[in-house]
Amino acid sequence: MHALIKRLKPVCWSLFTFGLMTLPLSAQGGQTPKKPPTFFEFLLRPKFITMFVIAGIALFLLLSKRMNSRIKVTILLLSTFLYGIAANLPLKLFASFSMHPSPICSVAKAMLYGFRIPMIVSLAVILFLTLVGPKLFCGWICPVGATQELIGMAADKMKIKRLPWNFRLSQFIRVGIFLLFLFVSGTAILHIVNQGTVVPIALYDYVNAFHGFEITLQKTLLDNIIHFLPFILTVVLSFKLYRPFCYLVCPIGLLTNLVEHFAIFRITLVKPPCNDCSICEKKSPCPTVPEIMKEAVVRPDCFACNICVDCCPKSSLEFGTQLVREEKE
Repeated sequence: MHALIKRLKPVCWSLFTFGLMTLPLSAQGGQTPKKPPTFFEFLLRPKFITMFVIAGIALFLLLSKRMNSRIKVTILLLSTFLYGIAANLPLKLFASFSMHPSPICSVAKAMLYGFRIPMIVSLAVILFLTLVGPKLFCGWICPVGATQELIGMAADKMKIKRLPWNFRLSQFIRVGIFLLFLFVSGTAILHIVNQGTVVPIALYDYVNAFHGFEITLQKTLLDNIIHFLPFILTVVLSFKLYRPFCYLVCPIGLLTNLVEHFAIFRITLVKPPCNDCSICEKKSPCPTVPEIMKEAVVRPDCFACNICVDCCPKSSLEFGTQLVREEKE
């Protein structure tokens, strides 16, 4: 483990330095390129560079067991600001940090209108970070996810008892919304006429919490309600449910839940020290820990919140690889 950490440290610092060098590029010129950017040109924009930097720092801290609540709050606030709030500020530097397309649009709009470079890059970054560590994007980068995590931490401080998740039920709802989206998209139920062309409307537009970070003045009261209501409901429900939007709605969450089973780093159980005290299951907000304790092949979403690792009195749970676990056993 120590050898692995030593290898990761220079990588994290290199990413951090590269991200700082790239940031000023967004403020230069302000001219619209004559031709659409290529995949790698889009990938090397400050938004994605900083995503890799933040994910690399979070991964290093998790692996080195240096993650604590203060650092966690700082990272989550930074992600919320950069990818949720910053684009609304009248500064060219932050214009390119806008979540357009949002993670939901990367899936939904791509299926409706085709996979274009911005959507492909967004999906590629999300899936790559998920393959490195479970939900590195959803857990540490996504502004909606970060907001829910911060509210959950605040609810714990206020000693608000949260409702436990029934993952079968939440997964049924999340899959059901996705299937309904496919059905609605493939029929004439929700369509609009745009310059004489009939185009489908994404059902997710009406439940997209990412719109809550887009501070725009809508035309009517109904437009404003539709625009901001999903985010408002997400904030309110997060005091009683852990990451309700992630578990119940987000199609990216549905996709990354499948991909995270192949992640290089994930929460692992080292069996010999474990005495089945169940403290980790009681204190963890997610439904994942009981399945980890059972060593189940299929797990619910793990957002690498690190709570189960911190609360284990025997250090039987850790953020690492299967190889590390086998060496300890």
